[in-house]
Amino acid sequence: MRLAKILLRYLAAYAIVLILVFLMPEHIHRRDFDRAFFIWMKDRTAQNEAALRTEQHKNEIIHLQDSAVIALVVVINWLGNLPDPSFCETLCQRRQDSRSARLICETDHAPAAFLLA
Repeated sequence: MRLAKILLRYLAAYAIVLILVFLMPEHIHRRDFDRAFFIWMKDRTAQNEAALRTEQHKNEIIHLQDSAVIALVVVINWLGNLPDPSFCETLCQRRQDSRSARLICETDHAPAAFLLA
């Protein structure tokens, strides 16, 4: 059950990153699309428009594939940089200990600093 929950979280993170990456504009320069576009600009017939729509669809598929790969790289990189949870607990405990020690030291010297000023 724990593994399923972890995988579900990572799948949700991947979906969010995929959506964010897909929303970024991308310029795909393909000769076939350029050729179909210029033919459509010169002669706007239904056949040329269909060819242009086909090339646009191919560009969208390429953009989706690029976005999927980029999102996968981002999520894998994010997973690889996550620290160990026990390390985080130890680090948080050390921070709390150092804060309490710092507060004790500051309260001990605060009246003396006030008298010297």
